[in-house]
Amino acid sequence: MPPTTGSTAFALHPAALLFAVGLCLLTACGGAEGEEAGDTPAAGRTTQSSETGATATTETGGATPTAHGSASATVTVTEDEWTIAPSEESFSAGSYTFEVVNRGLATHDLVIERNGVDVAASPAIAPRGASTTLTVTLEPGEYVFYCSVGDHRGRWGMELAVTVSE
Repeated sequence: MPPTTGSTAFALHPAALLFAVGLCLLTACGGAEGEEAGDTPAAGRTTQSSETGATATTETGGATPTAHGSASATVTVTEDEWTIAPSEESFSAGSYTFEVVNRGLATHDLVIERNGVDVAASPAIAPRGASTTLTVTLEPGEYVFYCSVGDHRGRWGMELAVTVSE
């Protein structure tokens, strides 16, 4: 029976439904495995690792004064499928504000790890150009920058070794 005037009829073809579900899974809609409210640091929250001594503040914009009153060096970190690319190739010890830009089609984040311990983490970043900032003081040593969303690090190799010099 055809719809009457003023009513709306909608039929979804099974192939279109399958495509939509596949696309949703591919782009990580609905959140990543293990994501729950409160899993990411709130804006302005400062954390310090007792094992590494590194401090981090999750920010929502702009350069942030350090404990000594000076501004952080700002570095852009671009993420997409399946890479992490900082605008700088080398780092010296000090305070950095990372502007993390997601150019990919999936949700990403940025976690900074030292000696197997996460010292800083951004909130999840929506796809297609969304961004956030993350301020962290890096001490000399070896770090790994990685995406903790779903299995991006393990399965897709979304990690980058970073050496911080004196």
